[in-house]
Amino acid sequence: MGAWGVGLYSGDFALDLRAVVAAVARVPLDEDAMVQALCDTEASAAENPTDEDHAVFWLVLADQFEKRGIFSARVRDMALAVIDGGEDAAMMQKLGMKAPDLRKRAAKLTELRARLVAQAAASKPRTTMKAPVPYVFDVGGVYAYPTLGGEVINPYFGPKRFDRAAWHPDGFGLMLVIGRGSAFGYLPWYRALVSREAFPSIPDRSALAGENRWSLPVHGTCDPAHFRRLEFAAAGVFPVDPARVDHFFPHLAPGTAYAVNGISIANRMRITSRPEPGRHWRRPDGRLERIVYPQRPTIAQLMGSSD
Repeated sequence: MGAWGVGLYSGDFALDLRAVVAAVARVPLDEDAMVQALCDTEASAAENPTDEDHAVFWLVLADQFEKRGIFSARVRDMALAVIDGGEDAAMMQKLGMKAPDLRKRAAKLTELRARLVAQAAASKPRTTMKAPVPYVFDVGGVYAYPTLGGEVINPYFGPKRFDRAAWHPDGFGLMLVIGRGSAFGYLPWYRALVSREAFPSIPDRSALAGENRWSLPVHGTCDPAHFRRLEFAAAGVFPVDPARVDHFFPHLAPGTAYAVNGISIANRMRITSRPEPGRHWRRPDGRLERIVYPQRPTIAQLMGSSD
């Protein structure tokens, strides 16, 4: 990957991890549970000293915890060990960082070390979520939504910014939910297929099982307010088989990043017939390999009732 900046947040991994820490800080977990949740999210970086992101993982956690007034002896001690042992410097040098930049980065870590040593050994009160965000979609559910020229309602616009009376849809898209999960038990995400064409009206449930003009899986979040603004209408729920989903759509990753960053599934609901970009998965040896998908399935095939 290579090192391309002296700052702690000069790389994508550190920036992404900062967002994850911000999300975990909203969840009512104690300090030990927070750290474990973060370690579970990036298991290799957290536990494997040979992982190129290992040092950055603990440095980012320590920096973010200190700035947010969250104290964890485990995080502080791991970060101090990384700094004092020269682990970060060794990895940055291995990734190609030159001597002048190594010195600049060392100065920044010296400042971080001073803050960690001076940090109070008790967390400050923080504002957290009162309850998990409820699920709004059922797995196996088909949901229709209005479209205009393939575009959907922008759920971030409230009544003052979006004149619904002046927006006249010309069709309906369909979304089939094939999976869902919850980051840290509080922040839901969804995995879905989107129809490749808009329909003049919402199809009957009996006609849906044969519908096979679907996209590749997309991910995103959808809270109750966005669900209402997108004007979803349930068209039917089907007992899709997770094993069949895995067969037709292998190497699916969880949608944790979408939940953590609040990326709405509305961003992927546009109806388009444009060719879809190829997708890849990272092999255990680190190499990227293009995914070759079987022919797109019908709902009946995802239920296991048709081959």
